[in-house]
Amino acid sequence: MRIVVCDDHRLLLEALGASLVARGHDVVALAVTPEEAVCAVTEHAPDVCLLDLHFPEGTSLTALEAMTRRQPDTKVVVFSATADPQSVAGTLSLGAAGFLRKSMSVDEICVMISRAVEGQVAVEASLLKQAFLPPSPSDPMWALRFLTDREWDALQCITQGLTTQQIARRLGVQASTARTHVQNLLTKLGVHSRLEAAALVADLGGPSLWPARLRS
Repeated sequence: MRIVVCDDHRLLLEALGASLVARGHDVVALAVTPEEAVCAVTEHAPDVCLLDLHFPEGTSLTALEAMTRRQPDTKVVVFSATADPQSVAGTLSLGAAGFLRKSMSVDEICVMISRAVEGQVAVEASLLKQAFLPPSPSDPMWALRFLTDREWDALQCITQGLTTQQIARRLGVQASTARTHVQNLLTKLGVHSRLEAAALVADLGGPSLWPARLRS
């Protein structure tokens, strides 16, 4: 099996890569950032990309979307030190083929990525069940679990009253791209306007609502 592995902890990255090679797999690239992983997947078209979820600058959700769009035959399996149902549901909704805990043994990881290549969902049964329990009406956080990093950025801009042009300048993208981020955000939140999105955030309130990189 041809594999790309991405993790910002280089010692862990190299150890995991060596362990996979020792078990007969071909590790075609090791990447320390999501951007490097996207490039490696585009270049090598591996069977699997084992992708860490959390990085110093945020999550790898944007990279996950890019990989599944550019190289749909590559199975992207997310792995993380923490495995909460919200993260599992969010990554699977964006096209991940699995979600693994870093505490799993290398042999267990190999079994799970083999399942992903075979077209199965590579998630522990108990965690998968929790991830897709129906949302509780008393849990407004449900609507936020599927946002990408860029959509969180757009949401913050909306709460600050920025226009599309201002959002584009803030994010360093074209106005059309900013407009797409906003529309995707509104769709995921189930609201029809920026005003409704801002009101939802105001109702939820508190700094814990936001990803750590966006907390003031």
